[in-house]
Amino acid sequence: MIQEQKCPNCGGALTFDPASGKLHCEYCDSVFDIEQFQQPQQPQVNRTERDQAMQQMAPLPISICRSCGAEVVTPAQTTGALTCPYCGNNIVLTQQFSGMLKPDGIVPFSIMPDHLAESVQKYYKGKKFLPKGFFSKNKIGPVTGVYVPFWIFDCDVYGGLRFKGQKSGKTYREGNYECTEIEYYDIHRDVSMSFQDLTLDASKRMANDLMDSIQPYDLTKIVPFDVRYLAGFVADRFDEASSESRQRSDARMKTTGANIAMERSTKGYHSVSITFNQLQVSMRRARYVLLPVYLLNLTFEGKNFKFAVNGQTGKVEGTLPYSKLEEEKYFLKRFAAGAGAVAAIIALIVLL
Repeated sequence: MIQEQKCPNCGGALTFDPASGKLHCEYCDSVFDIEQFQQPQQPQVNRTERDQAMQQMAPLPISICRSCGAEVVTPAQTTGALTCPYCGNNIVLTQQFSGMLKPDGIVPFSIMPDHLAESVQKYYKGKKFLPKGFFSKNKIGPVTGVYVPFWIFDCDVYGGLRFKGQKSGKTYREGNYECTEIEYYDIHRDVSMSFQDLTLDASKRMANDLMDSIQPYDLTKIVPFDVRYLAGFVADRFDEASSESRQRSDARMKTTGANIAMERSTKGYHSVSITFNQLQVSMRRARYVLLPVYLLNLTFEGKNFKFAVNGQTGKVEGTLPYSKLEEEKYFLKRFAAGAGAVAAIIALIVLL
């Protein structure tokens, strides 16, 4: 099923405006609250049912725009919202976000796209090893606002840990040798801790490290899912089941839990290492939400560098070109400055 975001006054395409949090018609300039458009209530589903529904989805390569009749090829099987390239009409494929696949919530965009160029420039300002001419010659490409699927986990971590600890004792001389006494300890700790709102992207098309880097989001701003927030943006359905994401989340929580336990319970030791880790993770809750991300490319000397911007906070992360020559110049300057300072000190000593 295709749902189009149409203005009830003139029939023009509606888009969600991050600045006002309302739907805006670019043709007659009408403004509407999201609440004016009621959606039917759908039953809550658990994560197992969601995972099964995802696996049963058939490919959806082509959609028909009801506004102009054009056949629009969707970028991927998981695409759920897009814009018709022929007439600009906003299209939402509601079957991607209904029934078992309906998100538990959404964080609407709150950053306007026309502010992104300034944010990106601030991000790479101060980076010391950028190639010469980068600031004047780079170009920021088209910006795409995407609602990216995320899993949000609440979990408990429990189990046992063992550490090997060392303490250095007294130092003394025996003949020509200097000896230091080292004490070894076998440390046992029971662990029980809770994790809340661990957020992991649920899209295989998105780079995990990039999606992790633009966090955190203010998850208190999650609102009930409504397809009208998608108007004017691209939206993806999750294609990484919660069970797959849990492999990442469990590993992260076990590592974090072990590090926290080691830091808090092994003070006073000169060195500590983990010798046995039997931590386990128990899931309390898993939520499926859509979070706002701007994606853009920065072009320099024929190469593209990908950037992602948190659509709620404006946090920027991406890759930048690197110049070995600029790095060498930087360290030569520092060396010259240091050598000059040493020479000045020597000259002062001689004068004295």
